[in-house]
Amino acid sequence: MRSIKRELETKRDALTSAISSSTRSSREDDHRREVFKDPFGMASITHDDEVVAAVVDTRARQLEEIDRALADIDAGRYGICRECGEEIPKARLKILPFATRCVACQARLEQGLGRAA
Repeated sequence: MRSIKRELETKRDALTSAISSSTRSSREDDHRREVFKDPFGMASITHDDEVVAAVVDTRARQLEEIDRALADIDAGRYGICRECGEEIPKARLKILPFATRCVACQARLEQGLGRAA
């Protein structure tokens, strides 16, 4: 359990750093936008901003999942499926350390949402 917690904390630190770096980069682009008035250049910068925003959003969601997993570890409920209450297999947690459902419950949830498992 300690190795998983350390791994999650390391991932959390990396994500926090990456989000911070992306935010700083975006602020630097704001300055470039003021200097760079070419419409084609602006389109490129706008596209880049949208990509950065999507990446930051994905990282922020991953950070929330990691924070939730760390809270579950501290509360003693880590590795327990939130749907059926059974233990989530260690192999699944090794691959997806912030999993909150066993494979069967996750598959049922995704089928219910109309997505392929």
